[in-house]
Amino acid sequence: MITQNMTVLDIVEEYPETENIFREYDDIIGKCLLCNCLFDSVEDIAINYNLDSLEIVKKLNGALKLK
Repeated sequence: MITQNMTVLDIVEEYPETENIFREYDDIIGKCLLCNCLFDSVEDIAINYNLDSLEIVKKLNGALKLK
């Protein structure tokens, strides 16, 4: 299960199927999240880019159920 305090790197490494969810946020934040925020937690990204961390975590965990 993915949580807010996990880093992008940890999430994508353990759950590669989440990469597409992170890519959805590239246009929203204006840069490649996987390139620029790899060592940031989901919570830090949400704070820095005014996003809803709970929504991100929900989407990420939802991707796990699709496999």
